[in-house]
Amino acid sequence: MTLLNNSVIKRLGIFCFYDKNGHAARFLDGFLAALTQNLTDLVIIVNGKIDDETRKLFSKYTDTVMVRENKGLDVAAYKQALLTIGWEKLETYDEVLCLNDTIMGPVYPFDEMFETMSHRDVDFWGITAYAGETVNGEKIPTHLQAYWHAYRRDMVSSQAFHEYWENMPLWSDYAEVTRKHEMTFTEHFAKLGFKWDSYIDWRKYKGYSSYPLLYMPMQLLRDDRCPVFKRRSFFVDYSAYFDQTAGQPALDLYDFLKNETDYDVDLIWDAILPNYNIDDIRKALHLDYVLPAATRNPRNGADVRSAFIYHIYFLDLLDDTCRYIKALPDETDLYITTTEDKIAPIRDYMAAHGMNHPVTFIPVVNRGRDVSALLVASRDVVLSGKYDVIGFAHDKKSSQNQENGHHGTESQGFAYKLMENTLGSRDYVENILTLFSNEPRLGQVTPPPPFHALYFAHTLPHDWGANFEITKELLEDRFNIHVPLSPGKPSASAIGSCYWFRVKALKPLFDYEWKYEDFLPEGEMGEDGTISHAIERANGYICQSQGYYPAWVMSDRYARIEVDSLVYSSAMLMGASSRAHEGESLQSNMYGLYKATNPLRFIPAIKRHLHTGLQFITSGTIKKMPEPVQNVAYRVVWFPINAIRRAKNLIVNTIQGRRK
Repeated sequence: MTLLNNSVIKRLGIFCFYDKNGHAARFLDGFLAALTQNLTDLVIIVNGKIDDETRKLFSKYTDTVMVRENKGLDVAAYKQALLTIGWEKLETYDEVLCLNDTIMGPVYPFDEMFETMSHRDVDFWGITAYAGETVNGEKIPTHLQAYWHAYRRDMVSSQAFHEYWENMPLWSDYAEVTRKHEMTFTEHFAKLGFKWDSYIDWRKYKGYSSYPLLYMPMQLLRDDRCPVFKRRSFFVDYSAYFDQTAGQPALDLYDFLKNETDYDVDLIWDAILPNYNIDDIRKALHLDYVLPAATRNPRNGADVRSAFIYHIYFLDLLDDTCRYIKALPDETDLYITTTEDKIAPIRDYMAAHGMNHPVTFIPVVNRGRDVSALLVASRDVVLSGKYDVIGFAHDKKSSQNQENGHHGTESQGFAYKLMENTLGSRDYVENILTLFSNEPRLGQVTPPPPFHALYFAHTLPHDWGANFEITKELLEDRFNIHVPLSPGKPSASAIGSCYWFRVKALKPLFDYEWKYEDFLPEGEMGEDGTISHAIERANGYICQSQGYYPAWVMSDRYARIEVDSLVYSSAMLMGASSRAHEGESLQSNMYGLYKATNPLRFIPAIKRHLHTGLQFITSGTIKKMPEPVQNVAYRVVWFPINAIRRAKNLIVNTIQGRRK
């Protein structure tokens, strides 16, 4: 069925909205404004709840907003809307469009796409299609992706279409909806004789990817003027990218949108920061910066007003400390926190070594170490309104590590990583300030966590240690901050507490009126599980809650070390597990290692052999006995299998309990 003249087409849009807080992201205003230019009518159906601000937004574009219980995902919402409107009414439209808010845009006018598709002789269409393939033995047919389906009148009027929606069950999860609706819908109706097509030619990308909207989004926009992109691109689990690409899709997409289109990338941050884990966002968008240590990057934004707060405790480290302080630009105000008795020796040392950078000393109580020095002693500096960006560092020995049998160079290496990537050189510090100027959504930069020597066990695969619950409590109970946390994903923390931050991004941390008494006295701090450790891991999430993102930063000089350390770590891990290698990718090899080390891996084989043996025995013995005797005998011979089942359940429950 060809419609030809897009300007006179009578088209209904059914838009499914979901947000766990019931709040529409800012991009939806422009999205709906552009969409409704091509619609006769719009129905918005909400899964779950909707706040007053969102209802007001939706009322700009429609008088029909349905709110339903959040069951069955978007496909159940479409079903309810279709059946509520009724077939008689639906059949008066030339085209009925079902779409959801998992896509963002338009990058290019929707008019272009609607005009093009109105000339195609189809019964239903979408923007993109998934090319058929077989994955892990499962055959996936070629199909239109269900975030956008458009149905023409002939199809909407058909008995087959009516029966499909009327008989649709209420599916419970995403996988079930995907397999039983999205993956099968296109093939089902194609077999009934209905013609379909996608706006973006899926055949063009088939040789590269079955899912180019996720794995090649920049190319779809750049080469085919695809009007939309998936919000998921910016928070998908990194394993998906790393298994099929070099990890570049989201960064390429973001940079293309920012540099080559008129699309406001600020809308992306508004859409992803409130609802998704910051570690997933960080990895997908590669929120890691490598800055020159010997040259300066161009500053496109306004200059930032800056200060640096340095907490000094170890007088025997003053040589290193002052060397790093010399990296501060003249216009960056310097504050030094220390105990009263150390102010004079520090001042004298600085004078003797020709350090003429003006400094303001802030005396502290020796309780809570560097954390209280920043949050209690320096609170007024941070909240003074004089600064846009503030840096913080402290001298570091970690002498407890030597007491536990480790070498001093291990903790010295941690301090080196912190300081080289916080105050590595004058040009490097200027480049950090330029970064804050050029990236208005940047809230914090911190050196990457250490993973050399003893620190490996404490930061990989994640750095929570015993601090997840106390950090969660700190954020939610004290600060009323609710962002996605996961004990299975790394924190967004400044491990080591050396970092630069935008004052607005961490304001809730300083608005809380900390006291020295909130921290444990010296001698009782311990290595983990205290309020200080929770604060250390909370700051990235506080940035996120304020609409900013935390990032890692390194000097180009230190990046040379980091790259080889990372490659060496990967090679050592894979070499140690060589007997478990399976397939070619990292994911397949890790799965092989999991199978090889899984304590339950032999149980299925034992069960299978026991079951086969029992079948052989019973066929020649028990089955020839009287029925009452058979029942007793069956209970006896099945006892080993039941015992194995109970043992397996016990092991599984024990493992899961330890992971919680």
